[in-house]
Amino acid sequence: MTKREIAQRIHEELSERGDVSLSKRDVHNIVKDTFDIIMSTLHGKEKVQISGFGTFVVKKRKGKVGRNLRTGETIKVPDRYVVLFRPSKKLVSYLTASKKSV
Repeated sequence: MTKREIAQRIHEELSERGDVSLSKRDVHNIVKDTFDIIMSTLHGKEKVQISGFGTFVVKKRKGKVGRNLRTGETIKVPDRYVVLFRPSKKLVSYLTASKKSV
């Protein structure tokens, strides 16, 4: 699902409830701004916790020595930062219940 699809789905939900005060463009901008805030927070090495959904955390992965499989040459893989996602208990139980009903 893309940001555009998320924005469209939110707009449809608002329209069904009669809350049509926001245009599709407004909803798209809100979704875009939300993701921009999440990205900038993660860039600052802070965690993002969304209640009922999960937590995004930035971790530093240590560098390691790797090997080029074609040439056999040893190469050094540098340290890097990765984003980890830990789902909430609520999300895990929802997905587990959905899987059982399929």
